[in-house]
Order: sequence, then C-alpha cells, then structure tokens
Amino acid sequence: MAICLATCASEAAEGDLAVKILEDTGVTGGLVVHLNCGDGKLTAALRAGEGYLVHGLDMDPANVVTARKHIDSLGLSGKVSAEELFGVTLPYADNLVNLLVADKLY
Repeated sequence: MAICLATCASEAAEGDLAVKILEDTGVTGGLVVHLNCGDGKLTAALRAGEGYLVHGLDMDPANVVTARKHIDSLGLSGKVSAEELFGVTLPYADNLVNLLVADKLY
C-alpha cells in the first residue's frame, strides 16, 4: 500500500494534485482511500479510470454530505463514495487498500 499526505493549495488544483499523487505513488488502480475527504473534490479526482474504486472518509458528517453531493453531480456514485469515519481504525481488511491519501490530519 502506498501512503500520500496531501495538502490542497486551491480548489482548481484538485485534478492536477490527483494526477501528481497517482504518478508519484505509481498506483495504477485498485482501492484508493481519501482520509478526511472534505468536500469530495480531490476524492472524485482520484478516480483516474475504470480500474479505480475511490472511498472518501471523514469524521464530519457535514463534509460527507457535501462530498456525496459533489460525487453525485459528476455521475460517479458507486465508483466513488464518501462515508463517515467513526473511531480511529480504518474499516478495511489488511492489504485491501492500494493507496491511502490523508488530507488535513487531526
């Protein structure tokens, strides 16, 4: 699993940041998890093609609602999703995640 810490400079740069993250980590598909997904813009941008499944997680339920609206507006529901994170443990089996992108760590 590759791990990347992301800091988004601007809203317009989300697509470029996603491309850079994927290029820098060498991840070419699989499950991509965006921790602290916020508004979901980077989360959606991390789906670089059919070989990607992206799951955004956030502890703030308002962020999850906003992220879901953004994902829905792009027609990516099912391929990209957002969910509230409870606790400090990620909800995945060992070795399932191909890339973990952590944004704004608490």
